Amino acid sequence: MTTTYTNATNWLVQADLLANSGLTDLTGGKDAGAGYGKAIIGDFCIMMPAAYSLVRNRNIMHHETISKDGASVRYVEGTRLDLKDVQFFWGSAAIAQADHTLLHEDKAKKAELALESILADLAVLNIPDGFKLSISLSNHNPERWGQEIKRRVEGTHTFEHLHPVTRSIVTKTVEIVVTGIYPEGFGSIAHCLFGEASLVLDPSELAIALDIGSSTWLVTVFNGSGAVIDRHLIEGGAGELHSMIAEALDKRNDRVSLLSKDVKHSPSLVNQGILEGTFTYGGNHLTGKKFETEYSQCLEDWWSTRIEKFANFVTAGNYLDRAKYLVAWGGGVSLPVVDQNLASLGFVVLKNPQFINALGLKLLSQISLGA
Repeated sequence: MTTTYTNATNWLVQADLLANSGLTDLTGGKDAGAGYGKAIIGDFCIMMPAAYSLVRNRNIMHHETISKDGASVRYVEGTRLDLKDVQFFWGSAAIAQADHTLLHEDKAKKAELALESILADLAVLNIPDGFKLSISLSNHNPERWGQEIKRRVEGTHTFEHLHPVTRSIVTKTVEIVVTGIYPEGFGSIAHCLFGEASLVLDPSELAIALDIGSSTWLVTVFNGSGAVIDRHLIEGGAGELHSMIAEALDKRNDRVSLLSKDVKHSPSLVNQGILEGTFTYGGNHLTGKKFETEYSQCLEDWWSTRIEKFANFVTAGNYLDRAKYLVAWGGGVSLPVVDQNLASLGFVVLKNPQFINALGLKLLSQISLGA
């Protein structure tokens, strides 16, 4: 039954088939992320901007995005009595609102809005009514936020969302069981050691992982038992590169750019051009401009300063000579040229690098349930 919807040709067909699949429960993993939240629910990968916007005045007409990147949700009733009748936008639908919150600007929001994030994922998936989800989550400080996240997420929740195909309002009830809350990156280690991308690593052997995310480079040294030996945080992830390119575009003085010289270039539009592989900023004749040159120049500075800090950490700790593997994950490792740089240094660059932590968290859910 699973292959019926996961092999569908597009997201809308998948969403419609899943709603009518007859499935009653699935396991999952949720990585709140910095710039983007990632989730694996069943066989589906979901990634949305980590952004939230509360609907305060329902008399104002809102544009409610129907896409795989955003959702509009109203909490009807359930375990979270404090959310009764609360309506909100998530992801690209939230960013489209003037008043929105980016979760990376306040790490506490990752915990406080954990349920809202999951409900948005379920709305995008168009899950069947009466569904049960067993899920593991990650957090930057589970000792501080673990119990609070479980309290906010676990329970029975009835919510409304727009059907992605018919665009009618549908009501769903979901039971969520939290199977674990783990430190950020723990799911990635589990995936490498015990999942599909297994590294052959004895308990006494070490591996060095580099996670290039939206806001940081996170270096983690771990052993074959999954224990974290050491960690080091380097500020300035892929989002910093996008900002550097946007600032470089601000300084252009060619004729086309002068038509919009007072407009600050958007890092998110830079990111869009990179993801699409066009290296073009904007989509119209006046603002559209190629930025391959800026990408090349900014990438060199961004990469060289951070890889030097990585090298200093792993050599000072005497980890580099002892490591059996260098492994890389996170959205930033698949950036053009970065993937080649990592491969040339001997890194194992995993497939679907943005979803590695979520995949591992799903695996931990399955293990906890004895699946």
